[in-house]
Parts: sequence; structure tokens; C-alpha cells
Amino acid sequence: MSRFAEQAERAAQIGAAVATAVFLSSGLVYLYLGRVPVTMADHWEIYKVCLNHSWLESALLKFNHHSLFFPNLIRWADLRFFHGDQQLLFFVGMFLLFGTAILLLVPLWRDTTVGLTAKLAATLVLIVGNFWMGRASITTSGGFVCENSLAIGGTLLACLWLPATRTEWPRSLKACLIVMTSGFVASFSIANGMAVWPTLLLLGWSLRLPWRSLVLLLAGALIAIVIYVLLPNERAEIPFAKISDFSAFLMAAGRGPHHLFMLLGAPFLWAEAAWTFHFGVSDKLGATSLLSLSCGVLGLVFAGLAVVPKLVRRDLGQSWLELTALSLVIFNLGAMAIIVVGRTEFFRMLPGEVSAPRYLFWSSLFWTGLLLVAIQRADSKTWLRWPVYLLVLAVPIGVFPMHYKEGLRSRFVNYLAESGATSLIDDVRDTKQIQVLFNDPEQVYRVATQLRARRLDMFANGLQDWIGLPETSLFNGRQKSEGFKGNCHVDGLVQGKNGSSAGKVTGWSQKRGHAIPKTLVIVDPTGVVEGVGRSWGTNEFISRMFYQGKFSSSEFLGYIRDYNPQLQYTVRCADDEALSNEKIVVETPVTGRSAP
Repeated sequence: MSRFAEQAERAAQIGAAVATAVFLSSGLVYLYLGRVPVTMADHWEIYKVCLNHSWLESALLKFNHHSLFFPNLIRWADLRFFHGDQQLLFFVGMFLLFGTAILLLVPLWRDTTVGLTAKLAATLVLIVGNFWMGRASITTSGGFVCENSLAIGGTLLACLWLPATRTEWPRSLKACLIVMTSGFVASFSIANGMAVWPTLLLLGWSLRLPWRSLVLLLAGALIAIVIYVLLPNERAEIPFAKISDFSAFLMAAGRGPHHLFMLLGAPFLWAEAAWTFHFGVSDKLGATSLLSLSCGVLGLVFAGLAVVPKLVRRDLGQSWLELTALSLVIFNLGAMAIIVVGRTEFFRMLPGEVSAPRYLFWSSLFWTGLLLVAIQRADSKTWLRWPVYLLVLAVPIGVFPMHYKEGLRSRFVNYLAESGATSLIDDVRDTKQIQVLFNDPEQVYRVATQLRARRLDMFANGLQDWIGLPETSLFNGRQKSEGFKGNCHVDGLVQGKNGSSAGKVTGWSQKRGHAIPKTLVIVDPTGVVEGVGRSWGTNEFISRMFYQGKFSSSEFLGYIRDYNPQLQYTVRCADDEALSNEKIVVETPVTGRSAP
């Protein structure tokens, strides 16, 4: 190797290592600060069932045709033993996400068929694929990331143990048990997990597994399908899932390949949109994008070129990198095919949903697998190595704008979710804030009543119990100087308890040393607590480093449950088991109720 080639190789290695570190560190910060802190989205439906059924019934029911048996066991344990703590659920999801990444990285670094540069390039691809914020609609939610990571992790574990099933007894028995157990975990974590069985069968065929192993895999697939069909649905009918006209259904089914191509190509559409000033994809563009369609077609062609020769020659098994790469390609292609089949009528009614960000969780891993295949194949071909390495180094640059913008969006959603939870704690109906938590506010209020009664999630700390008490009864009357200061005002009126008017209080506050207060109480002139508030803010260094200073200020939101514009209210800090000596006067009273 010439000196120039050596230096170029070293530069590629350093570039891959630096890009990996930058993407991983930024991804972890964005995920943590953009996490879903309280119950949100479909979890209001799931918790409605969990709170009114036994743990076994909750686990066995299908939600929107998804069997969530194993994730719901985690949710039930969180509700039963940890007060429905969504932060804890997020960390469990992160543990599973890291487990998935480790299952991909360990075989890669144990592979002796590729060199150091290929391993570093593959590591970069895997980190980008797993921690790209384009998947934030799934990875920031503890419950959702548990579902999807259990499916991916179970599949990878099964695939990695698949070659061991052709060894001598009793090691082959152990391998078979791990493969089958992992397959069932993937199958009953989310409906897409059913793609594990065709993945195992195709890989098993390419690995030249004995017929008894292939028959065992086929039997496992049939058993999983039978169990899935027998499991009851939580609801008898799902919106948009009813086939009202058979001819319309056939026409929609005929668009299945088009929908698959659009799903496969969606990461390119969103990555390209993030480079524009107005970041976003309209419903029309999501349904008709030529970029998504063409990239999806190319992706399917590349997948065929990667998989079909292995099925014909049946010579898989020489490289761990190749095995994991093909596992990702086949499984995620199967998962998206299941989405297309299961959402046929849904996509007919709402065509733009075919490019919805929640599906990027699967399509991004599909392209991750294809890049790993390219790295593995190019390592032994000098003429192909550098084009592939340059492509790999360009990937984090191409997807970073969306990575950053989704990090911003997730942080803002975190703030909105905390604000919605504050309105529930104060027992007011601020519909504008609640719609962030779920698109059906009435469902939120119904389930929140049960959460409040059982002191779960945002009600676990008991802040709601302070309202109506004299401030002197809090913390046994303890007070201390906090250097508490700030400014706040009544921002509008919303519906309070029993139809009364409640005041919405917004402002900023800080304590000594620029610390951000966590909990605030709003007190009337007689010293009675009329509401609680909660602050939200971002460390100044973190804001400058990762958000370009867009979240440098601290804000708080609170409510005065029974607001009287004739009274003067004050705000006090309620951190560290004591009330602050200092007070902030609530200014700018209003007389009209704000629009919901």
C-alpha cells in the first residue's frame, strides 16, 4: 500500500470515529432532553385497558391489531410497582435500544473477514441508524421504543444464534431454544415483529441448516400466526380498517407495491426536506413524492441483489457482518410489507400517511442493513472500497439537519407535554395544552381521573393534594431564602373545576445561582394554595452546544383553579422541602376566557 493510500485510510478511520462520536453524543442528548415525560398519544388508550383489566387480560388484548404482550407486561409492572413513571419507562426503552445496538456491534467487531476501516465505517452506519432523530416519534417514547426494540432485538438475537442450530447436541438444543424464544418475543411485541419468521427461514435456507431446523422454524411461524389470530382485539372495529367495499379494497391492495416503495424511500424525503428553510412534508408530497418512489424502487433492487444470490448459492455464514446486515434488510423489508398489508385501507383514506415519520424507525434500519452489505462486499474489492467509504462518511452529513431539527422539535414537545400534565395536576380543562397529549381530550380527562385516584404518572408526587391547603401546612411551615425571583402574569382563562374560571399563569423564574425552580405554588391573599406550577428550562451550555441557544430561558406554567380577578395572587418556590421566603406577584389580570 502506498503512503498516500495509508494516509487516506487513516483519515477515513479518524473521520468515521469522529462522526460516530458526534452522532452518538448528540443523539443521546436529544433523546434524553426530548423524551416523553408523561403519558402521551396511544398510551391513553393502552392505559385505559390496563387500569380496568387484569395484567393478563391487558397483555393478551390486541391494540389496533398489534399484539403488545411483552411491552404491556413492562407497562403493567411500571404501573403496579413504580406509579406509572414514564421517565422510568423511557430508560427501560433506552436500555433495550442500547441492547439492540450492542447486538449489532459485537458480531461486527468479532468478524475477522473485514478490516479496521470497514469495522469503523460499519460502526458509524449502525450508530446513525439507531440514534438518528428521524426516528424520534418512536425513540423518545418509552412505551413505543420498548415495543419496537423488543421486536428488533428479538429478531437479531434469533438470527445471531441461528448458525449454532447446526452444531452438535446439546449446543444445538440451546441454540434452538434461544432462536424460538426470541422469535416469539419479537412476534408478540408489535405486529411487525411477525416478520421474524420469514427472516429466519430465508437465512436458515442460506445457511444450509438441516431440514429439522427449517421445519422447526416453520412450525414456530405457524404457531405464532395461530396464537395471533386467536388473541382478542381491544376494540371490535378500528377506524379506517373496515373493508366496506371489496372492489375498493382490491384497488387499494393493487397499490401495495407503490406504498412499499414510498415507505422504503421516506427517509430520503424527510432528510431532503430538512435541508430546506421550511422543514416539513405536506400530505400531498408524502403521497406523491418522486424522490421517495425512486429511492424505494432502488432500495428494493439493491435488497434483491444482496439477498437473492445468497438464497441461490446457499453460502451465507462466512461473515458475521454479512449475517447481521442481511438480517436487518430482510426483517425490516418484511416489517414494512406487514405495514402495507395491515394499513391498506388506512393508506387509501389518508395517502399522505405512507410517509409518516413513525415508519422511519423501520425504513432507516433497512437502509442501514444495505449500507452494511455494501461495506462487507466492498472490503475485498479495492475499486469499490473508496466509493463506499465516501458514501458512508457522507451519510451523517446528509441526515444531520433532520437529526438537529427533530432534536429541537422533541425538546419543544417535551415542554408541551409537561405543560399539559400541569393542567391535569391543577384539574383544569386547558384543551389547547391537552391536545398535545392526545387527539381526544375527553379520553385524556377520563383516564386522568383514574390516574389521579391511583396516584400514577404526573399525580404520583401528590402536588394536586396541595391545592386548597394553607401554605403554612406545607412542609410543616418550613421556609428558607432561595433568592427566588422572576415575573409572571395571568395569560388567559380556561375552564376550571365544576365549570368555574381558572387563571392560566405564565412567566419565568429562577433561584440563587441561576438555578431553575422545579415546583411552584400559587397562593391567594389569605395564604391558601390555589394552584401549582412547574418550571421548564434547559442548561445554558447544553442549549448553546446542541440547540444553538434556542432554549436558553426558563419558563413556568401554573393555574389558579378558582380565579378571582379582584384578588392579588403570589407565587412561591416549593423545592427542597421548604417554601421560599421570596414571592413573585402575579400581574395582568384578565376578564375573558381564552379560546380552547
